[in-house]
Amino acid sequence: MRLITERLVLTPFDRERDWADFVTDLILDPVVTRYWEDFADPALTDDDKEQMAAAEFLPWFQEDHARGFAAWILRTPEGEFVGLSGLTTADEPVGGPDPEFGCLLATRWHGSGLATEAGRAVIEDGWERLGLGRVITVLESPNPASRRLVDKLGFRFDRVVFNEASQAYVVLVLDRPETMQVAG
Repeated sequence: MRLITERLVLTPFDRERDWADFVTDLILDPVVTRYWEDFADPALTDDDKEQMAAAEFLPWFQEDHARGFAAWILRTPEGEFVGLSGLTTADEPVGGPDPEFGCLLATRWHGSGLATEAGRAVIEDGWERLGLGRVITVLESPNPASRRLVDKLGFRFDRVVFNEASQAYVVLVLDRPETMQVAG
C-alpha cells in the first residue's frame, strides 16, 4: 500500500526502513520538537530522546495500524526522507471516535508546501479507503505553522478541551465533503 502525490511517495511506517530517519530528522531536531514539553529538558541525551520516542510512537503506530490507520512516511520519489503524516486515535483528554490528523516534516522541508500535499493525500485516503465521515486535529500549543496547515486543509474550530492541569487543547474538525457522502 502506498500513496503518491505530485512530489511525494507515502508508505506505511516500517521500523527497519524508517526508524533511523524518523529519529534523526524529527525526534532529535530541536526545531521539530520545540513545542514538545517532554523533549525540552536540556539534560536529555539523544539516547534518552530516542527511548522516549520508541515508548511513545512505536506502540501508537502499531495500535493505529490495527484500526486501519497508517503512520505514513513521506519521501521524495528519489527516496529522501521528508517526514511523517497520518491519522491516529485521539488521546485523552480529547478522545472520541474521530481519528486525529497529524504531520511532522524534517526542518529542511518546512515552508515547501509538502505538509499540505501530504495532508490532502492522508485525509483523502481516510475518506476513500476508511470511509471516514470526520477527522479532527488537536493544537496543544501556539504553533503558527501547524495552524496554517490545518487552515489550508479546511479544518474549522470545534471546541476547547482542558486536561486535569488546565492545559487547553484546541480541537478543529474536517467533515467529509458532501460530494463524497455515502448514500444511506
